[in-house]
Amino acid sequence: IQAIKDAGLKPGTDILVVSIDAVPDIFAAMVAGEANATVELTPNMAGPAFDALDAFLKDGKEPEKFIITESKLYTPADNPQGEYDNRKGLGY
Repeated sequence: IQAIKDAGLKPGTDILVVSIDAVPDIFAAMVAGEANATVELTPNMAGPAFDALDAFLKDGKEPEKFIITESKLYTPADNPQGEYDNRKGLGY
């Protein structure tokens, strides 16, 4: 975001800003109008992948082409101030 500002452009408007992991600072940036979205991937991604690998190694079962795991898209419509307030003390 700072690099966009340094280039004389407006983050979130001139250049869309989307992040991954839903860290607190991105919600603050959304509140300021400097970010457009973030995607939060859940820690549950490893389990289904491990299960598919385990089934392949044990039984030769081919894994599905796609393994759908849970994730969440946050936009300015999702109360970014509330999300920031809930996450700001998490240490990341």
